[in-house]
Amino acid sequence: MNWKKFKKERLFLSYTVMLLPHSQKKPVHFKIPVWVFGAMFLGLFVLTGTCLFFAGSRYQLEQVRKEKAQLEQEWAQLAEQKQLADQENEVLRQEQEAQEQELKELEARTRDARKELEELAERESVIRQELGLEQADPKEETAGDPDQASAANSRMLGLSPTGLPVLLAENTMGARVVRTELDVLQSSLAEKNGRYEGYLNRIEEQEAAAAAEKARKEALRATIVRSAAHYIGNAYVYGGNNPNTGVDCSGFTKYILGNVAGVYLNRTAAEQSRQGRAVPIEEARPGDLVFYSNGSSINHVAIYAGDGQVIHASNERVGITRSNMYYRTPVKVMNVLGD
Repeated sequence: MNWKKFKKERLFLSYTVMLLPHSQKKPVHFKIPVWVFGAMFLGLFVLTGTCLFFAGSRYQLEQVRKEKAQLEQEWAQLAEQKQLADQENEVLRQEQEAQEQELKELEARTRDARKELEELAERESVIRQELGLEQADPKEETAGDPDQASAANSRMLGLSPTGLPVLLAENTMGARVVRTELDVLQSSLAEKNGRYEGYLNRIEEQEAAAAAEKARKEALRATIVRSAAHYIGNAYVYGGNNPNTGVDCSGFTKYILGNVAGVYLNRTAAEQSRQGRAVPIEEARPGDLVFYSNGSSINHVAIYAGDGQVIHASNERVGITRSNMYYRTPVKVMNVLGD
């Protein structure tokens, strides 16, 4: 088949198309070449395919947009969760720092309490010695080990949301241990303070009693001097025992000390010089006995009256008199009042 014949028989083959064939009017008909019909069919096919392609692409694009929106929403949620986790980590860090600071303060207070307890124990020992009490048995106080709490406090965990609560829990436990030890120490400190206050009260009472006794002794010494001075001018009688009727030196001291102070003295000056407690001559106090010697033995005694004066039964010519303490050389001073 040559080209002309093909062109005439095939390519330019026409189809008759009738519009409104059943109408009463004359139907409209026209001829369409086969190539035009093919071109129209091909164009319709391409148009349909293009429409389907774009429709599918638009559907996929919509799905992608939805997935993108969902991913963005999830990302926003994750970012919000991350922000909350960061805030929680920051709070936990602050709590951890506060716990560490509290642990340091508690350890410092514990050391201060222990130091104060040691000082109280030393002061208690001194007070017990002053009071003449037996030493108390030391009690070994047992409590939590602050070094262990400090070691637990110094361990650093990671800053993850799970690590920080663990560290915070350990620090809290360490703080409780130190707080318990501090409570024990404070209780012991309060007990020792109470005991110390009791000792102080007893010391104050004893000091007050000692002061009262000292005042009583001083008053007694003054009374002894006044009583002795009352008999100045009375007679000296060798071997006499009563200053009202006559008395010698040792009889005079025996009478005054016995009747005023209730102190028993032996009869002779030599025997009286061995009673009581010897004191330095320059430290003599009113009421003490001052002894004199004839060179070989003690043969005279007088009552010290203060201000370098003595009252004594001197001799038959003078009787009971007041003299300078050094009218003769004193050899001994005795305190027979026991203070």
